[in-house]
Amino acid sequence: MLNAKKNPQFAKAKIGPLPADAPSCCNDGLCSAASQPEIIPDKGERYSWQVTGMDCAACARKVENAAKQISDVQHVQVLFATEKLVVTAPRDVRQEVERAVKAAGYTLRDGSTPAPEAASGWRENLPLITLLIMMTMSWGLAQLNHPFGNMAFIATTLVGLWPVARQAARLIRSGNWFAIETLMSVAAIGALFIGATAEAAMVLVLFLIGERLESYAASRARRGVSALMALKPEVATRIRNGERENVALGELRPGDVIEVSAGGRLPA
Repeated sequence: MLNAKKNPQFAKAKIGPLPADAPSCCNDGLCSAASQPEIIPDKGERYSWQVTGMDCAACARKVENAAKQISDVQHVQVLFATEKLVVTAPRDVRQEVERAVKAAGYTLRDGSTPAPEAASGWRENLPLITLLIMMTMSWGLAQLNHPFGNMAFIATTLVGLWPVARQAARLIRSGNWFAIETLMSVAAIGALFIGATAEAAMVLVLFLIGERLESYAASRARRGVSALMALKPEVATRIRNGERENVALGELRPGDVIEVSAGGRLPA
C-alpha cells in the first residue's frame, strides 16, 4: 500500500505490505485457516533467479518445496507470472538451491543472464505428436489382430510413460510424493497390470494434451505480464537519512521511502 504526499514536482512514497484479506476457508480448494499475505523477512541475504520449465501453479509449488528442503532457508517465494524464485537465507545458499531445483526437473538462471532461445513449436510438441501417431497405429493393429494391437498399446504406453515417470522420480527425491506425474504413472502402470492396455495409453495421451494446453495458456498470460513489467524503470530513487540515492529495483525493501517525479513511472 502506498501513502503518497504530492508536491508540484515529486511525490514521496513509502512501501508497505498490503492489508490482510478477510478470513477465508478456501485455499487451493482445501479448507484452511485465514490466509495471510506472505511477508519477506528483513534479515538475511536475498537471492533471486528466473525459473525455466514451469507450466502451471503446481510447478511453482514444486519449485518452492524443493528450495524449502535446504537448511537455513528462511523464506521462499515463487512468482509464477514472472517465473521468478526469491530465497532469503542468512548465508549463501545459491549453489544448493540450484542443485535442489535442478533435481526437481527445473532450471534456474541468474536474472542478468539472457533468456535462452525458445524452442520451436514442432520440438515442444514432438512427444505428443509421436504418442498420437503410435496411438493411431496401435488402434489400427487392434482392429486387424487383437494380440498385436495389445502389444502396440503396451509399447505406446511405455513410450509415453517414460518422461512422466522420470519426472515423478525427480519430484519424489525432492520431497513431492503426490505430484500429478506420480499419480499418472501409478494409473498407467495399474491399467497395464489389469490388461487395459488401450486405456493406459489413452490416459497418457490425454495427460500430455492437457499439459500442452496448460503451457500454452500460461505462456500467453506470461507474455502479457512481461509486457507490463517492461514498463517499470530500471532504477528507483530511495530516500534514506534525508539523502537521495539511485538503487536497482531488486534492492528495495518493505519500509523504504522512494521518490517519484511528476509523470514518472512507479518503480514498485
